[in-house]
Amino acid sequence: EAADVVLTDDDVFSIVAAVDEGKGIFHNIRNFITFQLSTSFAALGLVAVAHLLDLPTPLNAMQVLWINIIMDGPPAQAYSFEPASADVVRCPPRPRSEPIVTQAIFVRVVTSALLICAGTLAVFASEHVPDARAGGSASPRTSTMTFTTFVCFDMFNALACRSDSAIVGTRRLSLTSNRPFCLAVGGSLLGQLAVIYWAPLRAVFQTEPLTLRDLLKIACIASTVLVLDVARKLHVFGFRGSTLAALSPRQTTKGNHNPRWRRWYRLLQRPSGKAQSNGAQEHIV
Repeated sequence: EAADVVLTDDDVFSIVAAVDEGKGIFHNIRNFITFQLSTSFAALGLVAVAHLLDLPTPLNAMQVLWINIIMDGPPAQAYSFEPASADVVRCPPRPRSEPIVTQAIFVRVVTSALLICAGTLAVFASEHVPDARAGGSASPRTSTMTFTTFVCFDMFNALACRSDSAIVGTRRLSLTSNRPFCLAVGGSLLGQLAVIYWAPLRAVFQTEPLTLRDLLKIACIASTVLVLDVARKLHVFGFRGSTLAALSPRQTTKGNHNPRWRRWYRLLQRPSGKAQSNGAQEHIV
């Protein structure tokens, strides 16, 4: 009969390491889904609102394809290299009935998508000048500004989605702790610069060069999604965006200030021995 857990090195601490690894993988999947859903909702909302307001399509087909490559490509895949944070490791086991997309994650996705959509539409509206040569559609400059704004929103959103509780750039979540992610984001930004400054790619994506002032304006607008994430994690205006809030090790059930998961960890930290092994089996069973 197969066992539920198989130890290959006769060390009960291997269970702790395996559980920590599993928690890290699960939360990385959640962060990946958060990034994917927020970007997808924002892209759909951008096109839908422009259509409802009888505006030209903000993005052409090649630009949408480029956004999909970024959304599903290196930055998204780099979440798998994110190490498990201390908050993730310390949280107790989650209920089996808890879905992957919780209410907190859904609220986070919707608020981020609304901000990305609103910010991109604001740039589109401020830059929109009908191009008579193209039948009244958006001019190359308008399309380039809108396209670059959405891509920058994506990159800042990807940075914010690295954790649902820690603020990027703090000691809890270093900016460079996930090197593959940094390389992926840097490569995506270099690719975006090539799209708007290299003549062969400009012809394909129908873009035109932007000034430094344009790029600074786009960076300031796109960074607001990171500001929103910081406000959410600091619980400003009542935001409760962290899915770890309900799983904090500081929270215990009423009348029980020493939950079972904490007793397991204390038990595993004691010196090993025959009597200790028997006690561990009793507690685990």
